Amino acid sequence: MANKVNYEDLIIDLYIFGKLERSSGNMSTAKLLFLFEEDLYKKNMIGSHYPMIRYQMGPYNSQIGTHIKNLALNGYINHEKSYFDKIKKTTLIISKNSNTTKFLKNMDELIQENTKVFTILDDIIYEFGKMNAEELKDYIYTLKEVGRFNISIKDYPMYKIILNPSDLNNPTSEFKLDKIWYDTVEVLLNPKILLSLKSGIKDIQYGKFTFSNVN
Repeated sequence: MANKVNYEDLIIDLYIFGKLERSSGNMSTAKLLFLFEEDLYKKNMIGSHYPMIRYQMGPYNSQIGTHIKNLALNGYINHEKSYFDKIKKTTLIISKNSNTTKFLKNMDELIQENTKVFTILDDIIYEFGKMNAEELKDYIYTLKEVGRFNISIKDYPMYKIILNPSDLNNPTSEFKLDKIWYDTVEVLLNPKILLSLKSGIKDIQYGKFTFSNVN
């Protein structure tokens, strides 16, 4: 049996890109997600499900980069390489497109149903969304009590988990898709399934289908 996809994380990723007024990158996105999860963690709530690990550049989880890449490959965000003289490095720049907006519009009812979680995400984006990765890292390193042990980032061992939303056994609020929403999002985020569904609907409209014989 295939592992169940955390579509909640993908929705939150797209929500961030949809709300940001600038382009972003893997590292700055990860730090916004960390601040979001940290805020929720303190409130015994769950939004996204990324276990955040300490790296030199601050909290990160490689699954974030994988999700961003897959969303870009499927056309839900723009994803391009750009060279920055300041850091002498080529990095990937992420920005929203019309598919981001269209998807989030389809999610409006779901987002309204989970307003407690998304209001907190809105606050995080409003307060920190204009910062770049370096500025976010510097801010996060000033925090004295974060994560599962309520200590500063620098006191966590390198490459160890800082916080994991799954640690919360009985959250007061959790962004979790029921089966109907899960199936809906799976179709919307999978171009092959969506194309197949549209093709099937078109075939029915034009009478291009057959009934199987039932013995």
